[in-house]
Amino acid sequence: MDTSTLLGKILDSVFYNTSLKKASRISKNTVGILTLLKGVLGKIQAEGKSTVLATVKNKILTLGKLLKFYATGDYRNIDLKNVVIIITAFVYFLSPIDLIPDFIPMLGFADDIALVTFVFNSVAEEIEKFETWLLNRDIS
Repeated sequence: MDTSTLLGKILDSVFYNTSLKKASRISKNTVGILTLLKGVLGKIQAEGKSTVLATVKNKILTLGKLLKFYATGDYRNIDLKNVVIIITAFVYFLSPIDLIPDFIPMLGFADDIALVTFVFNSVAEEIEKFETWLLNRDIS
């Protein structure tokens, strides 16, 4: 399956657009962000034993940590549009019914992995700033 074609289908899908609308609302709500993160971590723990999701587990954890610090107000040096993009990927990830439903063996998480990888790469500069902030925070 060609990932660029898959990614294009994801970004054009009703599932992504629905996730984007939900993400816009969630981004304004600390409790909503933290609840979303709890769901994402629960799904990773439940499904994380599969080698398929293991490929993006660290990316999800890094994005999740950034969102957690954002939600608690400890870290705000990120563009809101990037917060919404990350939340959109997580809302999409949590949905069992999306472009490729999660219950389809072997293929179910292909769209989730493609989207999380795309978002991770899209916000790479934000992640780098965040990780630098974390290191400096831990040193002081």
